[in-house]
Amino acid sequence: MMKIRHFLLVLLALMFSWSSWAQVSFTVDAPTLTALGQPFRVAYTIDAEPENGSFRVADFEGFDVIAGPSVSTGHSVQFINGKQSSSYNCTYTYVLLPSNSGNFTIPSASIKVDGKTYTTKRIPIEVIAEKQSSDGAANNSNSAASVKPENSISKDDIMLRLKVSSTDLYKGESLRASLVLYTRVSVEQIESLTMPPFDGFWSQELTFDNAPSREEYNGRIYETYKITELLLSPQESGKIVIPEAVMNARVQVVVQDNRRYDPIFGGRQVYRVSRELKSAPVTINVSDFPAGAPHTFNGAVGNFSLRSTMPAAEIDANSADQIELTLSGTGNLKFITAPKVSFPESFEVYDTKVVDNFKLTASGTAGSITYTYPFVARAAGTFTIPSVEFSYFDPADKAYKTLSTEPFTIEVKDDGSMASAAATPVGYSNYGGPMRQLDRDIRFIHTGKLPNNTAATFILTPLYWLIIVLMLALAVVVFVVLRKRMRDRNNQVARRMRHADKVAVQRLRMAERYMNEGNRHSFYEEMLRALWGYIGDKFNIPVASLTKEKIREELYRRNVSEATAEEFCEIISRSEEAQYAPSTTGEMSDVYSDAVEVISKIESAVKR
Repeated sequence: MMKIRHFLLVLLALMFSWSSWAQVSFTVDAPTLTALGQPFRVAYTIDAEPENGSFRVADFEGFDVIAGPSVSTGHSVQFINGKQSSSYNCTYTYVLLPSNSGNFTIPSASIKVDGKTYTTKRIPIEVIAEKQSSDGAANNSNSAASVKPENSISKDDIMLRLKVSSTDLYKGESLRASLVLYTRVSVEQIESLTMPPFDGFWSQELTFDNAPSREEYNGRIYETYKITELLLSPQESGKIVIPEAVMNARVQVVVQDNRRYDPIFGGRQVYRVSRELKSAPVTINVSDFPAGAPHTFNGAVGNFSLRSTMPAAEIDANSADQIELTLSGTGNLKFITAPKVSFPESFEVYDTKVVDNFKLTASGTAGSITYTYPFVARAAGTFTIPSVEFSYFDPADKAYKTLSTEPFTIEVKDDGSMASAAATPVGYSNYGGPMRQLDRDIRFIHTGKLPNNTAATFILTPLYWLIIVLMLALAVVVFVVLRKRMRDRNNQVARRMRHADKVAVQRLRMAERYMNEGNRHSFYEEMLRALWGYIGDKFNIPVASLTKEKIREELYRRNVSEATAEEFCEIISRSEEAQYAPSTTGEMSDVYSDAVEVISKIESAVKR
């Protein structure tokens, strides 16, 4: 009994001491940028109950303490799935006023919990002397009798900026574009937003942190809100102008009206004003690739590495195997075509399998793509697979670079299906393998006179020889057709061009599914893949090299009407613009049906 009692006491002691083992968090929240003469808040928060009177903080050098410390506590209990959990926090808040401009430090604080001391980190803070508004707008001290609410804020109090990571880059290189709202007034609602079309770029939306932050711009401090962030890849060289973005925002304006004095609120009046904001156009200088590109260069831009996995050195004839190439790095991975592998003629090659494992980052697409080349060795012998080369342009070094694998020798053993006692190779079969001539091609030939019967008489007639000639002609035609089909089957380019419409249909079906789900962004992304990919596959042009002007040229050259070509490019523009703007299911349905119709028109025109 004593042992049980002792065990329970120990258990209770462990349970009550759990709080001392749990991780205690003691943090400080303060801005890193503020304006001279502008009060700001500093908060020290701990998520455990502290000892009374244990909170300590150093002097706030360079700041006047106009309030604090004010102490607030909170305690909550939750029941989730029958389990109880509780949380506790205690916050010490100061209101500080900068006395001078310059760089200062918010000091660390210390506090005790269960006899253990915890401290916060120090936070650097910059204090700047702000410039006055450039357009001389009235400030909040003006009276409402002489100043309209919409005129009480200047153009510098709220603005829209399109920030880009670079304005000078190479074709196919990526840049980051961020649409940011800068404001010194309270924004109540964003009523509408029209994004620029980004003509000449392949665009993709990035995930981003939309938490507000502070930023200095033109000598003034703003609260900034990131509206969207995109990864842009230019598809043409020259100067590309990104037009203005347009936003309508509703803001709160506080105007001092001394004629309407209120004993509680004074003479301040709050108004709601709608403002149209426009970002400034941005010019991007895109350089074309320099001369001297290797013959294996196909528009890849970035920094990559190449790894290969070859089959066994010895395999049996008529057995399946594969070559695997993995391309890794950062760049325009989405637009890279599979490296070409030169197989021996006697190898039957199948469709290349592509598996990508990459993600979009602020510096471009990063990750890897694995290409698998399946094949069947139809003939015995020793064969060499030449070195596989992949060339790309490195914008950092401004130079072309070529990656290559080692040549590979493979021994194909006879599986018994081609054995013959005195076989002699004399040509190639339909599989590309050697045909073998047997020592006795025709056996049991009767050398005497033929019996005088109807069959023998028929052999001597003209009809018999006509049939022989027709059969030989048919055999030649069948041989030519089969040989052409085999050659086309081994030709990946021909296969892409032949199945371009089928691939586009598959992507359009995926887009339709997104449309039915109401997933606007994924719908337009899949539509753009279908449209750009269709032209790239149909005319054997890397997607990275495609522009709307290039599309028009290719369609005109293949007798597609000017109206159809313009309609195709117009659907691309509509999809790019709608990808980041408010849209309805009806609009998506129109884009989808128009895309299906225009691809059908192009197929009909090209096949004529």
